[in-house]
Amino acid sequence: MTNESPVKAILRLLLCFLITAALLLGFLLLSTLVPRETIRPQMQRSAEFLCKGKLFGEVLPGVDSSRIDRYADSILLGIAWQYDSRNALRSVMESSYFHLVYQNENENLRDAVEQDYPPNHQYLRYWHGSAGVVRILMAVLTLPQIYIFHAIVFSLLLLGLIYRLLRRGELIGAAAFLTGMIGISLWFVPLSLEYTWVFLILLIQMHLILLPSFPKDWSCRCLFFLISGMVTNYLDFLTCETVTLLVPLLFLIYLDHRLGRKMAGWRTLTKTVVYWLIGYGGMFLLKWGLAGVVMGENPLPYVAEHVSERVAGSVGVGFFREWLDILLRNITCLFPLNYGTAGIIAGVLLILAAVYFGFVHHRVSIQGKTHADSSDADNSIDDVSPESEESLHRKELNKGLIARYAVIALIPYLRFLAMANHSYLHYFFTYRAQCTSLIALVLIVGCYRHRTVQ
Repeated sequence: MTNESPVKAILRLLLCFLITAALLLGFLLLSTLVPRETIRPQMQRSAEFLCKGKLFGEVLPGVDSSRIDRYADSILLGIAWQYDSRNALRSVMESSYFHLVYQNENENLRDAVEQDYPPNHQYLRYWHGSAGVVRILMAVLTLPQIYIFHAIVFSLLLLGLIYRLLRRGELIGAAAFLTGMIGISLWFVPLSLEYTWVFLILLIQMHLILLPSFPKDWSCRCLFFLISGMVTNYLDFLTCETVTLLVPLLFLIYLDHRLGRKMAGWRTLTKTVVYWLIGYGGMFLLKWGLAGVVMGENPLPYVAEHVSERVAGSVGVGFFREWLDILLRNITCLFPLNYGTAGIIAGVLLILAAVYFGFVHHRVSIQGKTHADSSDADNSIDDVSPESEESLHRKELNKGLIARYAVIALIPYLRFLAMANHSYLHYFFTYRAQCTSLIALVLIVGCYRHRTVQ
């Protein structure tokens, strides 16, 4: 990282934050200009679609990882429906929708669209930037069509990414990313708007960091992560937000190593994480501050209540039992572990195969190559010393690289425990944060096969 004065770094950060925030707010305000009558037919059909299904139905019965959250989608559509261009700023700050406590949210949405009921329940603690995207898409698409559109976009981005990695000769990188996406059942993600945004951001991030023009200097990369944190907060509904920080960070470390660049130190990586946190947390503070000014009331007591509920809310079991249940609930949602006994056996076999391929098989190959090379030189393997074999094996193993991967792999589990109540109740989508851990594990196993390209 280049040396930069603290004052200059702070000014760059502040300027980048303000410009990005202004653009994101501007997009929300522009989305209110889409006439309500333009989106009414699509909204009506979407509300009918939601009312015909379950709010938390499973694509595959008994498979938690296939559970689709139509409850959150109903609220998101309700917020998008209520945006009002006549009072655009207050409308997007308040993020209100029609809500009756004795009805399901899909029914509330249907009544609001059909009867033109005004909003009566605010949801100001999030930006709900995705509501602006949905309102624009609703001008031409119904909700099921948006799901299909997202599936097509995901497929194209994923296939394009894997192609680019393979074209660069990054077989391990491609295998790691695919493993992460398979492990979190990416094929279910486009079936819920709530699940979509984080992984859409991630796929775009991955394409960006593979560009030849992507900055090699970590000072510029920090700004990339600042913006990533801001956009994640803007679009996401608190699902598995750490993905947009940790997965690109893993791949930047991996690609730098592959290209023979100097490995980022712990201080640099910590600074990168801090920038993402400033972007992510700063957007919360900005939203609450703007909402308070526009609405003329203090939103902090309301916000504090909901934050406390997600962090420290009780689920009726003991402290350690809750932590154990959180980890088990999230881990067992991974593919194929969530598919009964056969899935667990398959998962164990995959882990054993990875360990064998990455450590045992490759070590034997190294030793065999050492003996073969010595035999060619001296026509005898008796002169090969165990020290030379161990030296060659140790040369392939980059402990600093593995340590970085391992630390990043653990962060999603710390997030589960830090937001215990949220991770316990919503495990059927929070578990997807573990794609980071799966990717890191494949990169660790692949460390024996890393070759530095000069």
